[in-house]
Amino acid sequence: MKTKKSKKKQKGIAERKTEVKRKHDIPYKAIGMGLLLWVVVTWLFFGHGIVSTPTLSEGQKAPSTIVASVAFECENLKETDLNRITAAEAIAPVFTINPVPAELAVQKMEALFDRLMRYAGASTNELKTIESSMDDLLMGSAINTSDLIASFPSNVVAQSRGVVIRGIKDVMRKGILSDEYRVTLFRDDPDRRLSIVAGDETPPLTVSQKDIYSTRKAVWAITEHIADPGKRKLLDVLLPLYVVDNMTYDKSGTEELRQAAADAVEPVIQQYAVGTTLVQAGEPATPQTLLLLQQHELQRKNEQEILEMSFEILGSSLLLLAGLIAAAVILRIVNPALIRQPEKILLMVILSLFTLGTARLLTYLSVQYALISPSLLSYLVPHALAVLLAGILLGGGAAICVGFWCSFATAVLFEQSFSVFVLGMLITITATSNVRNIHRRASLFRAGICVCGVKVVHVLIIAVLNPPGTPVLVGQITAGILSGMLATILTLLLIPVFEKLFKITTDITLLELSDMGHPLLQKMAIQAPGTYHHSLMVATLAQNAAEAVGANSLLVRVCAYYHDIGKMAKPEFFTENIQHKENPHDELSPHMSALVISSHVKEGLTLAKRHKLPQPVLDAIEQHHGNGLISYFYHKAKTMQGDGETTMADVINDSDFRYGGAPAVTPEMAILSLADASEAASRSIEKPTLQKITNMMDDIFAMKIRDGQMDHANLTMAQINVVKQSFIFSLSNMLHGRIPYPKDNEPKSSQSASKSSATPAEASKAD
Repeated sequence: MKTKKSKKKQKGIAERKTEVKRKHDIPYKAIGMGLLLWVVVTWLFFGHGIVSTPTLSEGQKAPSTIVASVAFECENLKETDLNRITAAEAIAPVFTINPVPAELAVQKMEALFDRLMRYAGASTNELKTIESSMDDLLMGSAINTSDLIASFPSNVVAQSRGVVIRGIKDVMRKGILSDEYRVTLFRDDPDRRLSIVAGDETPPLTVSQKDIYSTRKAVWAITEHIADPGKRKLLDVLLPLYVVDNMTYDKSGTEELRQAAADAVEPVIQQYAVGTTLVQAGEPATPQTLLLLQQHELQRKNEQEILEMSFEILGSSLLLLAGLIAAAVILRIVNPALIRQPEKILLMVILSLFTLGTARLLTYLSVQYALISPSLLSYLVPHALAVLLAGILLGGGAAICVGFWCSFATAVLFEQSFSVFVLGMLITITATSNVRNIHRRASLFRAGICVCGVKVVHVLIIAVLNPPGTPVLVGQITAGILSGMLATILTLLLIPVFEKLFKITTDITLLELSDMGHPLLQKMAIQAPGTYHHSLMVATLAQNAAEAVGANSLLVRVCAYYHDIGKMAKPEFFTENIQHKENPHDELSPHMSALVISSHVKEGLTLAKRHKLPQPVLDAIEQHHGNGLISYFYHKAKTMQGDGETTMADVINDSDFRYGGAPAVTPEMAILSLADASEAASRSIEKPTLQKITNMMDDIFAMKIRDGQMDHANLTMAQINVVKQSFIFSLSNMLHGRIPYPKDNEPKSSQSASKSSATPAEASKAD
C-alpha cells in the first residue's frame, strides 16, 4: 500500500508537470510600449508645433472656400513677374565685335594698293602678272582691273591708300550690325539700344541702334573723305567685298544680365485683411493660391499664443491616443494572446514607426523644401510596408491593428483627412487578405500588385469627386504604383531580418524546412527508417486534421517531420525501428526503459538547437508527448510488482514514467500530439477495420483528455471531434486491406477461380 507521504509526493509532482504559469490580467509591458509609441509619434508629428500639411497642388480644385482668419502679407506673383519681365527687357542685347573681319579687310586692301603701286613701276613683262593677281583680288566684284588702274594713277595711290585703310579701321572698330539682327532683335526700331563689348577689359558701351553702322553706311563713311567722284563711286562698289558686319549677338551674356536685373527686382508685397477669400470652392489652385495659403498659415502660427498652440497640440495628441487605444482594443478582440507577448508588441511598434516616420519625412520635404508635390504625399506614404510585414510575421490580426493605427495617425498628420484614412484602411484590408498563408516569396509581388491597384482605384474615385489636372492625376497614379512596389520590395528584404531579430518563423521559412532533402531528415531516413516513415505518416494525419479545423496545416506538417529526430540517438530502442531484431528492452527494467524512451525529447531539442531549427519545431519536439504517461512500461512495472518481481517496498510512482515535456498550448501542437499517438497505436491493429480504428481513436482521445494534455490547447470539444473524424478517415485509407494476388506458378484454372471468388468490393480495395 502506498503511504500518505508517497501519495502526496506523487500528487505534487503531477501538479507541477501540468502547472501553467498564471497570466497577469494587465499586460504592463504592452501598455508601457504603447504609451512610449504615443509619445514618440506625438513628438515626431508635433515636436516643432503643428505643421500644416499641404493638401492642394497646382491645378487641383479646392474642396472648400478658404477665408483668411488673420491679416497677413504675401507676394503678388503676377505683379512681381511683370516687373521682372520689364526689368529684363530693359537690358540691352549684348554684342561683341569680332576683330577678324577688320584684319582681313585691311590685309586685302593693302595688298590691292601694293599691286597698284608696283604696276606703275613695273616692266612690260611684269604687267601681266600684276594684272592677274589684281584680278584675283577683285574676283566677285563688277570692277575691271583696267578701270581700277585708270582711277588710281601712281601719284594718288599712296594718299588714297591711307584714307581707305584708316577709314576701314575706324568704321569696323565701332562695329557693323547686320540687317538680319536689326529685323529679328530690334524690329527695325532705331531707338532700341544695345551694349557693345569690344574686349575683355573694355567696359560695355550702350548705344542706340541708329548710331551703329550698317554695311552700306560703313562704306559711305569710308568714301566720304575721297574728293574725286569717280574714285568714290569705284570704292562704293569695291569696299562691300571686304567691309562686312562684325558684330555677334552674345545670347548667354544677355540672358545673364537680364536674369541679374530680374533678380534685383524686389517682390511686390500685398496686404490681405481678415476675411479675404483666399480660394473659392471648386477653383483650380494656382501658384498664387498655394503661396497665399502658405503665408496665411505661417502668419497664423506666428500670431498664435503659446497656450493656444499647446491646446492644439494637446488635442491632436489626445486624438492620436484615442486611435492607439482603438487599435489596442481591435488587437485584443482579434488576437488577445498577442497582447501578452512583449517582443511581438515591440515589433508592431517598430513597424508602425516605419510608416509614420516616412510620412513625417515626406511632409517635411514637401513643406520645407517643396521637393514633393502636396497632391502626391498621401500616395507616397508606404502604408503597405508595415501591414505586409505584420501580416507575414505576426498574422492577420496584428496586420489589421497596425494598419488601422498607421492609417489613423497619418490622417491626423494630414489635418484629419478622411480620404487618407480610407486609403490606409483599403490598403490594410487588401494587404492583409493577400498575405494570409503566404508560402512563397514571389507571392508577395501579387500582394504588391493588388496594393498598387487599390491606390490607382482610390486616385480615380477622388478624381471623379474632385477632378484634378491631367498632370496631377498621372503623378498620383505613378506615385501610388511606385510606393506599393517599393513597399513590397522592402518587405521581401526585411522579412529575414525580423525573423532573425525576433525569432519568428514564417510560413516561408517553414516551406523551406519542408524540403525532404534537409540533412536531418536524410540522416533520419538512414539511421532510423522506421521513425522516418512514422514521421511522414504523422505529417499526413496532422496536416489533414489541421486543414479540417482551420489550423496552420503547413506548421503541423513541418513539425511532424522533425518531432522525433531525438530517436536517432538510440533508434534501436524504439519499436518502429526494431522490426525483426531482438528487443533491447527485454534486458532493461521498466524504469530504465522509460528513461531511455523519454530521453528522445531532450536529445531532439539538443539536435534541433544544434541545427538552428526555429522555435515552433522546438515546441513540437517538447510538446508532442507533453508530460504524458509512458503507459506500456508503467503497466509493465505494475505487473512485475504484482507478480512479485519487485519488493513491496518499491513504490510505482507514475511521475517516474512521464515525459519531461509540457502539454500542448496551441491547436497545432495538440493536433500533432494526437496524430503521433494515433499513428503509433494504429500499427498494433490486426486486420484493421473502420470499427476497430474508431474504437482505438475514441480510447486515445479520451486518454489524452483525461490526462490533461488538451487543457491548454485552445481547442473546443467540437474541434477535437473533427480532428478525430479526420484521423479515422485518413487511417482507414492508409490501413486498407488488399486481396491476395495468385502466384505465377499456380494453374490458370486456380487463378480464374481465385479471381471469380473475389467480390467487386474487394477488387476495388486492391486498386
